[in-house]
Amino acid sequence: MLTSTLARLLVPLILLFSATVSAHTGLQGSSPADGELLEQPPVELQLNFSGKVRLMRVSLAEAKRGKVKLAFMPGAVPEKNISLQLPALETGEYTVSWVAMGGDGHKMSGDFSFKVTAEK
Repeated sequence: MLTSTLARLLVPLILLFSATVSAHTGLQGSSPADGELLEQPPVELQLNFSGKVRLMRVSLAEAKRGKVKLAFMPGAVPEKNISLQLPALETGEYTVSWVAMGGDGHKMSGDFSFKVTAEK
């Protein structure tokens, strides 16, 4: 009886600890957000991570017109919140792709899309 009670108490603690230890930094949010529908083109791209990262690569592409030129330099200093100025964007569906390196050397990547419905 005591053993089963002890096991019921310890198992959740062990699972919680192991999940915390193995957790890596990741993208928590962005602006524009994934799937966001914008009536006005954004002037800035914001990437918000759960911990400090070095942004190694970021690209922006429009579905019909292709790659959009960004003034981006890989990050030398780890940051949690990263902002990039965007050029004037036309109406269209855009995909942001990024690659970052966490403080533990873990490489991560992802992408998300947003849509602009009106021109600047």
